[in-house]
Amino acid sequence: MGRHNKEYSPVYSDERSVTSLEDVEVELAAAQERQPSRLSKLGLWAVHAAFMIVYTSIFIVSMYQKNTVSGVFGLLDSPPNAIGEKTHLEVFPIQGPPHGKYTGEPRPEVDQAWKDLLQYNNIRVSEDWVHRWGREHEAVKLPDGGYLGMLSVFHELHCIVSIAQSRGKGGQGWTELTNRLGQKRLYQTLSPDYYFPNATEREIATNREHNQHCLEVLRMGAACRGDISIITHMWTDIDAQPIVNQTAPHQCVDFDKVMEYSRDNTVDVYQEDYIVHPKFGPSFPKGNSIKPFKGQEMGHHH
Repeated sequence: MGRHNKEYSPVYSDERSVTSLEDVEVELAAAQERQPSRLSKLGLWAVHAAFMIVYTSIFIVSMYQKNTVSGVFGLLDSPPNAIGEKTHLEVFPIQGPPHGKYTGEPRPEVDQAWKDLLQYNNIRVSEDWVHRWGREHEAVKLPDGGYLGMLSVFHELHCIVSIAQSRGKGGQGWTELTNRLGQKRLYQTLSPDYYFPNATEREIATNREHNQHCLEVLRMGAACRGDISIITHMWTDIDAQPIVNQTAPHQCVDFDKVMEYSRDNTVDVYQEDYIVHPKFGPSFPKGNSIKPFKGQEMGHHH
């Protein structure tokens, strides 16, 4: 056995005599370096298998979460995220002329309906949430704990309409009617003679700027949610052009739960000396959260 294949070399060779135990140990060590043991190969396969199991588990969990987390509040770390866990199909009753308590010609009933809808827009947000978002240095801290906040849905509703405590008449101008909640938005702008009969040119210009802001808020909100409900068309007996069938089913959250959350966490910021600006002092030194009064317009400074 004078010739040896390069890929194989026996531990013992006829050409070499092994005379001591040390020589045997040396030969064994050299052979192990040249040929990985069966045990080491099995260990390597076990490591690969473990990695495959871990990666597969991560993939399955991520796909499960993707399919089960609500598309409304799933990604956003919002305090009331549980609201969006269950949704339902709803057909909007908007076919034909607008009707309902939130629309139509200006009247006290419409004003009251919108007032009720927006009565809980100011809420208390926990300190934990504000700190997690890194806003503790700029957020408005409440004297009895937490921070001042608002659900975005109420910002959008605020942009659609404002709450008029009473219509403008006599010497009552725009400013006095717009004090409490920045009452100069889209619905009331449709009837300026009713709501703001004594508005000045400057107030009208300011309102136009705010309306442009609100249109952009609503546009971005619609694009953000991306309602993918399918709207079909239909024929009429009026002319040859089809019209939109607006009775499409939409996937909606339970808005009653939204209102319930806001109601349970609402805070009256119009209490006398309740919130205090670090430079200018009390935001509402006269209190009075019922009637609008000059010089006390809150928030929504766009």
